[in-house]
Amino acid sequence: MGARRPVAMGLLFGFMVALWRNYLDAREIRHRIAATTTTAADLGAGGGSGFGRGFGTDDRVPNADPTPAVTEASFAASDPTNPRELRNRQTTTPKPKPKSRIASAITPPAVRTVSLSYPDPFAKPLRTGCEPEPPDPSLPGPRRLDWIADPLATADADWPVNCGGHETLCDVLRKTAIDREVLAAVADSHAPGVYEFVDGIRRLGVDNFLIIALDDAIHKRLTDTGVASYRVANDAQGSHKISAQKFRIIQEFVERGCSVLLTDTDVAWMRNPFPFLYRDADVESMSDGWDNSSAHGFLDTVDDPSMGPDGRKRARAFRVAALNSGMWYVSATEASRRLMAIMAHRMATEDKLWDQAGYNLELWFASRDAHGTAGATVRVMDPLCFVNSKVMFRFIRHNQPALSKENHQPVAMHANYHTDKAQKMKLVYQYYTNGAGIDVLNCDVGCGPDLKTTHELESKVQHSINDGIVGSKKWTDATEGMWAARPDGPPNGSKRPGDDPSHCAPPTPWNGEVPGVDRASTLHVVKKGRGGECGAGVPAGDEDEFAAATGAVCGALADVDPNAPELILVAVGDDANEEAAFEALLRDGVTRLGLKGRVLVATTSSRASSAALAAGVKSVALVASNDGARPSRPSKSARLSSTALKWLAARLVLSQGWPTLLLDPRTALIRDPSRYFSRDSDVEVASDGWDDVTAYGYDNVVDDPEMDWSRFCHGGRVLTSDPGFALLMPTEESAKLAGLVFGRVVAEAARVSPERLRSDLSDAAEGAADADFEHLAFNEALFLPSHGAYVSPGVTRRTLNYMCFANSKHVFRFLRKDRRFKDRAEHAPVAVRLSYHPNEPGRLTDVYAYYLKGTSGALNGWGDGVGRVKGGDAGGAGSKACAQSGSLRPGQGTDEARNSELASRLATNPNWSWGGVTPFVFEPGGALSTPWGPGEWGFVPAPDGPGKVIAKFVGTPHVLSFETAGEGAGAVRNGMFVSERCTDGDMIVGRIYAELTDEDRKKLASARGG
Repeated sequence: MGARRPVAMGLLFGFMVALWRNYLDAREIRHRIAATTTTAADLGAGGGSGFGRGFGTDDRVPNADPTPAVTEASFAASDPTNPRELRNRQTTTPKPKPKSRIASAITPPAVRTVSLSYPDPFAKPLRTGCEPEPPDPSLPGPRRLDWIADPLATADADWPVNCGGHETLCDVLRKTAIDREVLAAVADSHAPGVYEFVDGIRRLGVDNFLIIALDDAIHKRLTDTGVASYRVANDAQGSHKISAQKFRIIQEFVERGCSVLLTDTDVAWMRNPFPFLYRDADVESMSDGWDNSSAHGFLDTVDDPSMGPDGRKRARAFRVAALNSGMWYVSATEASRRLMAIMAHRMATEDKLWDQAGYNLELWFASRDAHGTAGATVRVMDPLCFVNSKVMFRFIRHNQPALSKENHQPVAMHANYHTDKAQKMKLVYQYYTNGAGIDVLNCDVGCGPDLKTTHELESKVQHSINDGIVGSKKWTDATEGMWAARPDGPPNGSKRPGDDPSHCAPPTPWNGEVPGVDRASTLHVVKKGRGGECGAGVPAGDEDEFAAATGAVCGALADVDPNAPELILVAVGDDANEEAAFEALLRDGVTRLGLKGRVLVATTSSRASSAALAAGVKSVALVASNDGARPSRPSKSARLSSTALKWLAARLVLSQGWPTLLLDPRTALIRDPSRYFSRDSDVEVASDGWDDVTAYGYDNVVDDPEMDWSRFCHGGRVLTSDPGFALLMPTEESAKLAGLVFGRVVAEAARVSPERLRSDLSDAAEGAADADFEHLAFNEALFLPSHGAYVSPGVTRRTLNYMCFANSKHVFRFLRKDRRFKDRAEHAPVAVRLSYHPNEPGRLTDVYAYYLKGTSGALNGWGDGVGRVKGGDAGGAGSKACAQSGSLRPGQGTDEARNSELASRLATNPNWSWGGVTPFVFEPGGALSTPWGPGEWGFVPAPDGPGKVIAKFVGTPHVLSFETAGEGAGAVRNGMFVSERCTDGDMIVGRIYAELTDEDRKKLASARGG
């Protein structure tokens, strides 16, 4: 026994050494795919939880099989200290990719809540250093990247790939690339400071650097001095077109399997950038942002008072500063290839498109109609490490000693915000590399320490930022998209749109003009089957509420029609309005359209369960609290609200391979939605927007006068998506998103539970709060990019046509009043979501009556915002204030004590906006000056006042109700008004405006005929 012990210990020691070596080697291989692959733990609500094993994958990464034989051969006789060795490490013949595996049974979900805190590099105490942060362990991990030359499937001896016709580039890459990536700049011999830029890169020892040469002079000079150069044809004229060529050129690199860190020549590089990249996204880019919200994006409330208290703040807008196309890393993936192909096409066909604007619109916004985006995932580079010059000279310079060079050294600075680019680069080099003190960075223009947030910069232009879009109505793209599936456009016949199969049908992306950009083929789809959590089974009577809910959902899933094109998941709480809406959905939607076999109802309401079963829906999961309390009331034993149940059920059915339509019961289904989905995205979702601008997004500009020449910062702005109408394809990424939202909803319920138990909130109030948080969590998961330790689920997105999948603001504020599209013979939606009017289920009955039965005027009994209107008209003519407008005397009531506060406001601040348009001036004596001509104003007589004004212009009276603008310290009493037009009830927002400009005075003079 004693003699055998040393042998056993030796074998054990050797085994442990081998394991450790294999671990280190496999980690090096995984460096190439970084966090781009999905482990079992990646798929759940939180890393490491049992809930993360929903697809039955084993602990190995998909598409990888790093066995000891492969890893040992890959790293034999290599020197890890020599970066050039990395590109020759894998010399064995790679194993073929294994097919995706789905286990027949796995562990039931052990739920982990997700209390998410987004990283803020600008928060104090400031984090120093630029090394990549480990990912937040509560998150499900990034999207698996689809490599063109998978590092584990393509040996180095066979790389680059697809070299036929591209032999010159492939030869350059074989000699230059390290680990299949290069640092590259596009330049010609006339680029200012280009040779000094090259010398700076060489001093850093970045061996995998090359210049993409646009003329022979620079190509020869670089080649003669030993700098790698790839000569490309250049027929562009002007800096814009030269810059636009980048996309076509980088596409060539990406298609060879080479990732590119692309740089402009006005970038000062202080460190070799490659150790500081995350490599977990298709695109990793520097931002033009100057603080956390502008760099990483935020959700901004859009306030439309015309929608009433239930809907005025329903919508949010995702906002973010532009990614800078002068410093960005493009992974050699299918999504990056699609992005380059789309941008090359757009730059060739759209003369007015600025390359950086187009690049941002493609990355930030979703596919819509025939416009198919690339579906590339985004990571924003650390803004204190990959720095724009606004951050350098207005933040880093003023945060000493915390960000002194002794404590923190950026990787690079792009001199994009300042005109004296060469001088700013020189100063940065002097400070960081030549030993100069911080005073060398002193400057005057665009260098002050008082950085303002986006909200602060826009505080005086809310009339444009908010009011100008809440009433916007640009329907060009969507109305074309309704008939995009018909090559000849709308038919000229008697058939109503609702009866025409091509109306609202999904078109071909780019109408087939850009080959190879169909995203559907690269969705990471899960096989349909009885694996996942449901395959494991849950013991009956399990006391854990999540396990019990899982058992109920899995049991109900067995009754869904196995041949259904998708599962329709309807979650219902026990709020009376929600239950009434669900009964209308069952009666007028599900039963009429024959969808009962597709529907799975997950509910905490006995009434809803009974209604579903009575209607013939077999798949019903009723989840009640253990102690008999109302299920929506959070407690230790009843935390599972209907919202949490919805996302738990979504996670479960997705793991079974079911395409899943999340359908809020407050929805009117006019047609079977199944045939109207493109199915080319992880998430295909209805918008909270009501026109092209709000639903599809636009290039928004923020004005910072401190920056002088570069005061206008571009960025993206688009309204949020509706979690109440979303098709989730059964993909790894959709499951991650569902798990993340579920984990956050459960964590929020636990957080608010004590205060709710102390309060007397109604079911409706609790439901509204739950819905608002769900809306926030869902949209943050959709929109916010990876940054720092935060890793986005990386879902690809498509926004459904807002004319075909309409929200109730679109229908009741705009569509029913439109001279053309209110006609059912011109247009009929596929579905209408009551997202802006959740507590008025009666509207659904009238939507069905109008679009199905042809009851004219059925929609006009409702106001834009809340409640019904008198006289069956969608206007305010029946109001007492409007009735009094006929006897308006200009200036009436200004001397009455009850109106003194508002009269003082209008005397002190006579200049206002009207629906985003300026100027709108309350003149002394009751005269009114507007861009549409003169008018008159006065106070509404008692008892309907105070706080209300009658304004009459262009022969039409309006009633203006004043209220406080803004919140907190910036609130302005009587700083805004909501106007209701007496003829039709149309509502407009106005607010205090700054001093009149010369342009304003010209408008007024023109309106007066002067």
